[in-house]
Amino acid sequence: MSRVRSWLDATPLASVALALMREATGRTEPPLDVIRPTRPERLRVDARVGFWSLAAGVGTSTTAALVAQRSAAGGHPPLLLDLDRWAPSLALRAGIDAATIADALVQPDRERELVSRWGEVAFLPGSPRMQTDFDPPRIAALVERLAAGRAAVFDLGTGADALDLTITSKLTRLCVVAGPRTSQLQALFCARQSLRVVPCAVGLAVVGAAHEDAALIASRTPLPLWAAIPNDSYLARDEFAARAPTMRAVDDLIRVL
Repeated sequence: MSRVRSWLDATPLASVALALMREATGRTEPPLDVIRPTRPERLRVDARVGFWSLAAGVGTSTTAALVAQRSAAGGHPPLLLDLDRWAPSLALRAGIDAATIADALVQPDRERELVSRWGEVAFLPGSPRMQTDFDPPRIAALVERLAAGRAAVFDLGTGADALDLTITSKLTRLCVVAGPRTSQLQALFCARQSLRVVPCAVGLAVVGAAHEDAALIASRTPLPLWAAIPNDSYLARDEFAARAPTMRAVDDLIRVL
């Protein structure tokens, strides 16, 4: 390592190389092995994973999208479904203008044709019409047909009503997403009552916190810590490019899921 560092320091590219390493790793003086590429993790084909939070703005949709995209990079593209009834923003953030889940529900003979693609990920956008036309049994049946033979990732949105028992009974894992701010932590603690009726395994992902802080937050809840996703300037700007520590955290989450 010392020879490599000495060689870098002696070249005109030293400052550029170190700047790139700092940008990639989020560390002031990153060791070179930190930026060594790793094989992306991938979801099991039978995984049915939901992402949910009681409060908006913590990163639920972003985390769901990162898991889906990372699994696709690992060779197993899942179905990504936006079930957020109040703010179905994934299509807007992906720059996709296409048929929604509301369209698929009323065209059962064409449902597979209506699925969009977000990179390698099969994607069915949400719809504001779900505020009044949410039909859990039909949605559950639709997902089972579309996700046959592959994993499914659900952005359930926020609020207690998003934990519909018909939908959550189809999940293999429910990931509760939280942030480190006071209001976000208060929402997390208030969510415990709603989570008691969820029939699948439930865990916690804390966005915007170091692992030590996330572990402390998890210790105050009955939930196991599944992931600590660090602060990332790309995610703060709603960009789905991410630093290496973020990708490692997403890989850790996928291993649990």
